[in-house]
Amino acid sequence: MRKYFNNLNVIIIFGIFFSSEIGNAQLGFCQGNSGEPIFVENFGTGTDYGPQLATGTTTYTFVGFNGPQDGEYTLGSNTFAYGWNMPSDHTPGDTNGKALIVNASFTPGEFYTTSINGLCENTTYEFSSWLLNILPSSGCGNNGIPVNVRFEIWDITDANLLSSGDTGNIFGSGTPDWQQYGLVFQTLPAQTSVILKMINNGVGGCGNDLAIDDINFSACGDFISVTDSNNDVQLEVCENETPFSLTLTATPDFSVYNSHFYQWQESTDGVVWIDILGETSQIINVSVTASMFYRTKVAEDAVNLGNSQCISISDVFQVDVNQSPEAPISEGDVSFNCDLNEALLSVTVPAGISVNWYDAATNGNSLALNSTTYVAISEGIYYAEAIDQTTGCISVTRTAVNALEANPDAPISNGDVGLNCETNEIELTVTVPIGIEVNWYDTPVNGNILQTNNSSFTATNIGMYYAEAIDEITGCVSTTRTEVNVLAELQSGNCIIPQGISPGISPGLNDAFDLSSFEVSKLEIYNRYGTLVYSKKDYSNEWFGQSKNGDELPVGTYFYTMEYQNGKFRSAWVYLNR
Repeated sequence: MRKYFNNLNVIIIFGIFFSSEIGNAQLGFCQGNSGEPIFVENFGTGTDYGPQLATGTTTYTFVGFNGPQDGEYTLGSNTFAYGWNMPSDHTPGDTNGKALIVNASFTPGEFYTTSINGLCENTTYEFSSWLLNILPSSGCGNNGIPVNVRFEIWDITDANLLSSGDTGNIFGSGTPDWQQYGLVFQTLPAQTSVILKMINNGVGGCGNDLAIDDINFSACGDFISVTDSNNDVQLEVCENETPFSLTLTATPDFSVYNSHFYQWQESTDGVVWIDILGETSQIINVSVTASMFYRTKVAEDAVNLGNSQCISISDVFQVDVNQSPEAPISEGDVSFNCDLNEALLSVTVPAGISVNWYDAATNGNSLALNSTTYVAISEGIYYAEAIDQTTGCISVTRTAVNALEANPDAPISNGDVGLNCETNEIELTVTVPIGIEVNWYDTPVNGNILQTNNSSFTATNIGMYYAEAIDEITGCVSTTRTEVNVLAELQSGNCIIPQGISPGISPGLNDAFDLSSFEVSKLEIYNRYGTLVYSKKDYSNEWFGQSKNGDELPVGTYFYTMEYQNGKFRSAWVYLNR
């Protein structure tokens, strides 16, 4: 899940800028984005006074412990020895940090000069310095001469004045009050050095005593915001959404630069930055695969892009790629319960992770939200997806959980059988595993149920019977039924009807049509033309191939009908051989 962040940081930057102590408006500060200082003079640290400034830096005279008089200076960490009001220097975090302490000359004039080298051509710079009137407001009978300093920036030939400005009168105060003053200027083509001059505008006498600290030169450029296509300044995406196509745009505020040249950079930690080869346009398209920071260097002249002292740096656009959670852990495939017509599927996930269910490994239809369980109402494979409740990121893959086909195998037949002619019945049997029941039917599908919950069935008629398996736990039935046949040719018992007689061929063996076991009340025999050739009531075993007149009948197949056992009938054939 992507998270977007609106352009709050620009508002914050400007808020900080305008709440800073910005000094006298007669001068001026960079109204854009000041870079890191390229020149710093904080006059060192120590508890002594000194050292003397380099030759040519000042026209004033250096003194040590004894307090500077008009036209003299020293370097020190405080003015306790002189009775002035500077308990410490300005530099933040300094221990015994020093400042330049000046007792102005009786006549106005230059008291500090230095050359600033290594500048970039065609570049806007900000000079700034902190000043303190070290004479308390009560000094000189409450009538001390105020400090008044003029700043001038000259080219290296000291012939062309590039910029200047006056602090105006800086009056003493009851407590030390360091104030910052600034001056903005622009270097010319091929100009890489300038001269800074500080000039005393006031006169000597009682007052006009000052301390100077933290002289800085910084490149001055535009504030440059970086936003994506949704005008957001930060983005969160999920691992499963990568690679993610991102378009970033650098937007300068034109507070300083009139022209803009770009070099985009990227960083994995926001500290070490690497130029992105070929990305020198205002807009960049990137493919995000991991957390990354993006920014652009901006220069007013393309020649300055390679020099960190000549550029502005845009806001940083941060992309956080949140890790996708691991896919849920299946608690196992589940057999479908046919009695309940459902299967309860379940998975486990860590705390802070929720689960959604789908009907496909990718995309598909949503089945259930925010649940580690799902009740499936049909057999098949279902898919569980993990969602991080904090980031909204989902697992890269889904976990498959199977609602298993729970139909047992059809029973195994123990073989076809025949009726016992003495009892006129036979037991059919099948084999099934433990936990499986058997129901018997008269057809392979649907039909009438003949016997329930028994692996055997007693049949009383010749024909086909069907056994179906049922799982005792799930109630699921086998997809097919097992056929078991009662076959006439497999008839058993002492009442088997002969299928032929051969009188005279083997005297005493198979001479007569023996039905003595059947209590036959009537027997009728027909030839193949349907002519009744023999009949007898209360028949036992009297027919040995004769007609009803006692004549021998020819060899051949004859058909009979018998009535036996109090109303039962049977029709079949018998072969007569001689």
